Amino acid sequence: MRRTAMLSLIVLVAVVLTGVPAHAQEQTLARSYAVTPMDGMTSQFESALKAHVSWRAENNDPWTWGVSTVEVGDALGEYRIRSGGHSWADFDAYDAEFGLAALVHWNATVAPLVQSISSTISMSDPALSIPAPAGTPLAFVNVVVFHIRPDRQEDFNELVRSATTILQEHDYGGYSLWTSPISGGGPGPVMSLVSLHTSWADMAEPDPTFPAIMIGELGEDGFAEWLEEIGQTYRGTESYTLRLRPDLGINQN
Repeated sequence: MRRTAMLSLIVLVAVVLTGVPAHAQEQTLARSYAVTPMDGMTSQFESALKAHVSWRAENNDPWTWGVSTVEVGDALGEYRIRSGGHSWADFDAYDAEFGLAALVHWNATVAPLVQSISSTISMSDPALSIPAPAGTPLAFVNVVVFHIRPDRQEDFNELVRSATTILQEHDYGGYSLWTSPISGGGPGPVMSLVSLHTSWADMAEPDPTFPAIMIGELGEDGFAEWLEEIGQTYRGTESYTLRLRPDLGINQN
């Protein structure tokens, strides 16, 4: 292995080992599943999922689960099932008290209609996020995935942190979360910007726009420098849009 590759691997391992415990004691973890129904079985899959949701409600599932479908992106039609706001200890308690029974019911009802499924545990960073107020009628989630250069994670975080501070000071109208997979999710490091929207029209950038706010604070040269610096911290991006499906969610108000 070349020396540069070895150094990158060492840096990546250090990020994983030192980054997880800082947030692990907080309620910042989420468990997510990406589920693809068998071809031609979407209607039957949704019926089985709704029956499974009803079973969970009747048996007092203590977690809230949000369900969405990929509306735009390579995985069109895939279902995403997610529960957030947890700690590692919550996973232990859930598996011990409810998780096993729920898995048995899932395997007997929904699993026979599933073509593929994968799972991820991710962690959100409250310091980098602008969450939507409770009760906001969200309908869509747009996700931009940044593939971070292994030796530039902290630089990326700091540049995002500085921009988030500016946006918050100027009451920027958009709502967003920053998350990263800590188990599953493919090769990393990866950071995802999760933008929250109430409608398609809500995806239009707020006025004043992000560039306008940044230029007003940093000046044109300062904003150009910020763009250049953050562009050097990641190798590429990908994006997709999810439509929220509250009719399939679990314990949602």
